[in-house]
Amino acid sequence: MPKHNELVLKPINSLLNENFFIPAYQRGFRWTKRQVTELLDDIKGFQQQAENSPKEAFYCLQPIVVKERDGVWELVDGQQRLTTIFIILTYLKDILTLLGSSRYQLSYETRESSAEFLNNIDDKRGEENIDFFHIVEAKKAVEEWFKKQEPTYQIKFIQTLLNDDETGKNVKVIWYQVGDYENVTDVFTRLNMGKIPLVSAELVKALFLKSSNFNRDSQAARHLQQLNISQEWDSIEKRLQDDSFWYFVSNKSIKTNRIEFVLALAARRLSSEGILDNDKLKIFLQFNKILDEQNANVVQEWLKVKQCFMTLEEWFNDRALFHLVGYLISQDVAIEVIFALSEASQSKHAFRHALIQRIFSKTFPNKAFSELSRVLVEAELSKLSYDFGPKRLRAILLLFNIASLLANPATNSRFQFEKFKLDAWDIEHIRSVASDMPTVKDKQKVWLINVVDYISDDNTVNPKKMPAGGGCTAQSIRDDAKKLLNTTVFDNEQFETIYERVLSLYDPGGDEETDNSIGNLTLLDSSTNRSYQNAVFPIKRSRIIDLDKQATFVPLCTKNAFLKYYSKKVDKMLYWEVKDSQDHQLAMVDSIYGIFCGEGVH
Repeated sequence: MPKHNELVLKPINSLLNENFFIPAYQRGFRWTKRQVTELLDDIKGFQQQAENSPKEAFYCLQPIVVKERDGVWELVDGQQRLTTIFIILTYLKDILTLLGSSRYQLSYETRESSAEFLNNIDDKRGEENIDFFHIVEAKKAVEEWFKKQEPTYQIKFIQTLLNDDETGKNVKVIWYQVGDYENVTDVFTRLNMGKIPLVSAELVKALFLKSSNFNRDSQAARHLQQLNISQEWDSIEKRLQDDSFWYFVSNKSIKTNRIEFVLALAARRLSSEGILDNDKLKIFLQFNKILDEQNANVVQEWLKVKQCFMTLEEWFNDRALFHLVGYLISQDVAIEVIFALSEASQSKHAFRHALIQRIFSKTFPNKAFSELSRVLVEAELSKLSYDFGPKRLRAILLLFNIASLLANPATNSRFQFEKFKLDAWDIEHIRSVASDMPTVKDKQKVWLINVVDYISDDNTVNPKKMPAGGGCTAQSIRDDAKKLLNTTVFDNEQFETIYERVLSLYDPGGDEETDNSIGNLTLLDSSTNRSYQNAVFPIKRSRIIDLDKQATFVPLCTKNAFLKYYSKKVDKMLYWEVKDSQDHQLAMVDSIYGIFCGEGVH
């Protein structure tokens, strides 16, 4: 029995003479017809693909976790898979006999009748207990599946299932044998609680810490190397759990197993010969292939993994690279593509320039970087309107924020990619669009409540500073809005009248073309945006200020727009006019042109 956990790939063929013991802490067989059928479909799919594959190709099942116990294998995890394969072999036992093969044995600590029943499945006894029921249902699923195949397909199937490694093109399991120091009940609990899922990452970790990988070294040196790899692995996992780092390198909203992202990067140069591209355990199989070689250097292979992570960390710590790489990742540019750009660059300066060019091609896909000019950027942005859809507009507005942050190298401010990716973001009109009046009663009420709250606030414009009659108008609007909200029957015509009065007071002189131009658009989280219900500019502005006071993340350029930092004329802070939209759009042109010229980057 090994002192440490060991794992190898074993063909199903090598398990046929083994005895497996299913302990009391495990529940019975519970796979459904769907799960049984999916396994059969997967093996058939592999068999068909393998016809044009090299001999080394194989289909890999999920791990079987075992511990040796008096010459029998205690099955810690994998009961469902082994039981299903046993049922398949039972269905094909006549062919199995002709091939001179037998089935492995399954026994149970507390359900002795289940072992006997598995060897002679009787449909009529399916109602005796829950274990029998699921075994019968699995058997029926196997029978139904094979009846849909060609009569001779059974031979092809069993050959694929039971080929040995010399014949190749077979089915294997990941054989994970726990060491003698492990308490099997604890292992089972950890696996089923999901704290140590045997996904590729956990299996790769076991490979790197596998005792036999260090046999060439002294015991003390081997222990030190194992300890070092284990500590560095844990350090990388901990760093990846920091959302600010994770959402810089990834768009995937996952909480665990993030280290597989780094392993995939390191594995991209490893051989995948004989491994199916869609295999869920492809990364593990790639590492297993190279570490299983006779002269494999586990320390050197681990260094390659660590170097991938260190590259990511270097980019994160470099403010310019953080924003350039982070932006491209947010636009679904694969991390492998960015690594390729880095490796092809002769210097960090050249790498930054390559990233800028890549951003340009994503921003203006029909233009060459050699055509770059301020006139081109201005012309391209002027074509954009609300009708272009959120994806295109979100990319431009995000780039505006990135460029604005980079334009000031003296500050340490960074864009919060984790907030941007974890929250849903809408494209918001800065100045409300008259035609977007709420039509649903609940939304109309929310809109009126926003008006009443705003006009009641102390920050409402002083009547003395408003146009003649403005103060009275605001007061009367509030009074009429409150009356409508308190009425038993909500009058839609009265709402429309109040809506027009509010727009006339706070958003006069609208222009549909300008209102839908990119100069009148900004980024805002969807929960804040939807709470507005197309509110007028001063209400939106007030809400943005409140969010900023609470230290809630508001993108820099969104905050700047509502505070009218881009407007050249700021005598009317409570109005967003055509000129404000134009000034805002010109600021976008300046910033985006600036980043393409290398402003704040080189």
